[in-house]
Amino acid sequence: MSTGTIDWEECAAEYEAARVRVTALLPDDRHRDTVVSSCPDWTVADLCAHLAGVSGALVVGDLPGADVQAWVDGQVATRRGRSIASLLDEWATITPAFQQLMVSQGGRIAGLLYDIVVHEHDLRGAIGQPGARESRGVVLSLGFGRLALHSDMKRAGPGVVEVVSADGSWRAGEAGERDAEVRLDLSDRADGTWELLRLLGSRRSRSQVAAYPWQGDWTAIETGLFHMPLPAADLIE
Repeated sequence: MSTGTIDWEECAAEYEAARVRVTALLPDDRHRDTVVSSCPDWTVADLCAHLAGVSGALVVGDLPGADVQAWVDGQVATRRGRSIASLLDEWATITPAFQQLMVSQGGRIAGLLYDIVVHEHDLRGAIGQPGARESRGVVLSLGFGRLALHSDMKRAGPGVVEVVSADGSWRAGEAGERDAEVRLDLSDRADGTWELLRLLGSRRSRSQVAAYPWQGDWTAIETGLFHMPLPAADLIE
């Protein structure tokens, strides 16, 4: 997947589809204070604040500076204490304008489809409501994940990972004199696309990562494989 082949309007449509699914999962405040185990610093309300806050900020031109995490944390902090319904209402109100931004700004904004789809499944795990693992949004988000993985692998240094799934195979990274090459084969998994999205999104513990069918030592290139620290405990979804 290259940015030249991405349909920005499809990304915007899938963003809205994911927003609708998230909203349907939260009809009231019963899960408001539930901790999201894949984002342990956040409750469900914080996750909703993040989703509303990112889209709202970008629509009004409030762009992240050098410290992106501080930008994200500030959006969550300013919304803390609000009900789930008010956060979801804010998000729904701003989404049409955000979808327009996704289309007009293309690769600068549309990658946030990845953010909402990953967090949709963080939420599903937190409240015990799995589903939508075969959505078009998952497929598109893995495409953005592949682009990020290739960039991260190149930045980390020589090393290549080849991923094999039911949809085919692809490689990320660059070979070099100290090349460490590993292969991950998920070709026999019906949920391989979704599982790859969770794996490459740093949503699996080290013991879970080690249990995948690797060929070669994945730890030799883990700084390029994972852009966030892996969770300490297994995530069962």
